[in-house]
Amino acid sequence: MKHHFFSLAGALLLSAFTGAASAAVLPECDSSSILSRVDSKLAIAESNVIQSGDPIITLDHVRHAKTQDLSEPYFPRRFCQATGYTQQGNKKTIYYLIEAKAGFAGYSYNVEACILGRDPWRVYGAYCRSLR
Repeated sequence: MKHHFFSLAGALLLSAFTGAASAAVLPECDSSSILSRVDSKLAIAESNVIQSGDPIITLDHVRHAKTQDLSEPYFPRRFCQATGYTQQGNKKTIYYLIEAKAGFAGYSYNVEACILGRDPWRVYGAYCRSLR
């Protein structure tokens, strides 16, 4: 009986210290607050790094690609994909990630985004791999 108590206590302590939560607490891929953050990230990348002169102006066909829950990293992540249309009408694939406990000082969530073919420094790996 003691063994079960200590296992439960250990699990509760791990949950308390890691801030473990399920992916259910993350906003959905098509949430307006998430899409606003994706727009902001892409606008900053366009003006400071990419400088293509053909920024993404519309996101469409937003879909949930996969979810990593507590078993993989300690904090849940939701991987999303969308189609972006540029000012000149070009179609681009956009990958983005919503991760729990990754906002300012570990509170809230963070969003990272990548345009396939427009990550010259490969911040997100080749072909935006880390956000897929």
